[in-house]
Amino acid sequence: MKIKYSNILGLSLLIFIILEGLDAFSIRNIPIYWIGVSFLISVFGILYFSGFRISNLNLVNLRNWIIYGILITLVQSLFNDLVLPVYASTSYFQYISLRLLKLVLFLFIIYSFNYLFQKYSFEKIISYLLISCLIISALSLISYFSYLIGYSDFPRNRSGSGGWTQPIERACSILRNYGTFREPSFLAIWTVPFLPYFFYLGKTNKKWYFLSLIPMLSITLSRSLTGYTALFVSAFLIFIVVFLVNKKIELNLIIMLGLFLITTFFSSSLSYQFPPEPKECNISGECVCIAEDKLDELKNSENIPDATFGRFSEISSRGLDAFENTAFLIDYINNEGFSIFGDGFGHSNIVFSYAADEATKKEIDNQIIYRNPGQVVSFNNLYANILMSTGLIGLLWFLYIIIDLLRKLVFTNTKLQPFVLTSLVATLFMLSYQAEELSTHLAIAIAFSLNLSKNAK
Repeated sequence: MKIKYSNILGLSLLIFIILEGLDAFSIRNIPIYWIGVSFLISVFGILYFSGFRISNLNLVNLRNWIIYGILITLVQSLFNDLVLPVYASTSYFQYISLRLLKLVLFLFIIYSFNYLFQKYSFEKIISYLLISCLIISALSLISYFSYLIGYSDFPRNRSGSGGWTQPIERACSILRNYGTFREPSFLAIWTVPFLPYFFYLGKTNKKWYFLSLIPMLSITLSRSLTGYTALFVSAFLIFIVVFLVNKKIELNLIIMLGLFLITTFFSSSLSYQFPPEPKECNISGECVCIAEDKLDELKNSENIPDATFGRFSEISSRGLDAFENTAFLIDYINNEGFSIFGDGFGHSNIVFSYAADEATKKEIDNQIIYRNPGQVVSFNNLYANILMSTGLIGLLWFLYIIIDLLRKLVFTNTKLQPFVLTSLVATLFMLSYQAEELSTHLAIAIAFSLNLSKNAK
């Protein structure tokens, strides 16, 4: 019997993407995400040994960059002995191995989608991707409304890098939509890249416009400034680029932003602020939540436009210092410098973690207090991570690959092109602030871009 590789691979990818969306959960202390990674790579390996092959489709440069990153990491790990921070949830060997596994996964996802594009139409593949988005978005709304209506939320049992789970219910804080993720921003950066594709499919079937309201509400209730900014910047930028290059007005991008704004204003009616603790009540029994500053007031405003657009305006007016993580990262790179070849993936994070401990320590009542003691700290920036992990060579190489991809995609005049571009640019934007690893969305966008450019020739 002939094995239908496309069916097996397509179903495996769908399962993996859904499992990736269950970021906040573990089974026997193993994060479901890593179970999904192991599952997909195992399926890929089994199919490969069964005779499954995929054409490179101009992936040689990217493949070689991945190999370079793996080699640098292996060399640094073998010849440098570092001790992980005390609250790390893995051993050094496990931590480095997982970083390498993510590099391999990134390449496997691109190869897999390349194969699927040879067997199925763009529309069919997109529809299955959006099914995974709808499932995770619906679960997130179920989680959010559990705090409004009073039923039990999902048992979020995956620990973070500090060894504990992220609390949702905190005195005087506003309720944010964590959904099935460990942080609200993780939910937003996972969901935003899917949104443009709802409006591409909506051109031929109006039901996708209505279905887009589910992930839109999920994003707005997360109150993620990263998600909001990425969506608006990418959509406006691509709208202008498509008009200038292809002399085409893509109204569906504007419709998407208009509908998103309507959802934002509506979602304010679903806001909820947790009550203050008893110690914050005065003698007369009045309990009041007092904001630390204007930024804290906006962040915890029940008006979501204020909490997002107002917060963005306030942060922008304060300059770079308002972005504490970014300011510290720039200082760290200025003080420590960077090498030509880098410190290796994961290894660079450990070095960065000890530097972060020293930079954030304070002396209170003759005691040294650390902000995030003993944790493995993230760069929160993919490009900084690549710079410190693979050096100047690795960063310039990666940027060349991305810029060349964008150049080809910009001059690919197809109906799908504006939506792929919006998804790709939004992903690249979010990876500059909220994440530091090569993401599934970036792999999907690269696969879409390569195949779209190829089919347009």
